[in-house]
Amino acid sequence: MALSCDLMDIAQAAAGCSEQYAGLGNTVYVALPEDLTAKPAYEEDGQAAFASTAFAFNEGKGAFKIRCKKQTVQITSTANEGARGYSVQLMFTVDKDVMNAAQVFRILKNKGDAIFFVQNPAGGYYVVYDPDFGTELVNNYDTGTTPDSDMGHTVTVTCNPCPFALTSWEGTLTVKSELPPGE
Repeated sequence: MALSCDLMDIAQAAAGCSEQYAGLGNTVYVALPEDLTAKPAYEEDGQAAFASTAFAFNEGKGAFKIRCKKQTVQITSTANEGARGYSVQLMFTVDKDVMNAAQVFRILKNKGDAIFFVQNPAGGYYVVYDPDFGTELVNNYDTGTTPDSDMGHTVTVTCNPCPFALTSWEGTLTVKSELPPGE
């Protein structure tokens, strides 16, 4: 991946002509690197994006959906000191289907590497993953104490280091549950 060292204006072309909302939807997608046909590559021109063909899956493979509690999906990043990239975190809560979630999160935690996609409200996806450094998942579970308590799995996915504070992808995501039967 080439690093572009050219500076540019930010938000000048679209100044004031589009709405910007905070927050993300309530679906996160997860895929395993070994299910891909090749190691994902970033755009060659130094953009904060993966190449449009970066996430091609082997036959019968694809990403899995994780339905999250509304208004809990968030991506944050913190700069590492000096020219050492960013620590990017994806956080979300799963409050339904908690027994299946317990099994899936155990597998993802133990594997120590997975690719996470979150739909970008402007189109495409945000990706929390780096092909060289991977990701780590940790989760906690809380039953709550009263009927109105928050409950569920609180999940944090960390990619550190990542070359960009926020990385996008404009491709089409293959979702395993949406493949035709037999594929």
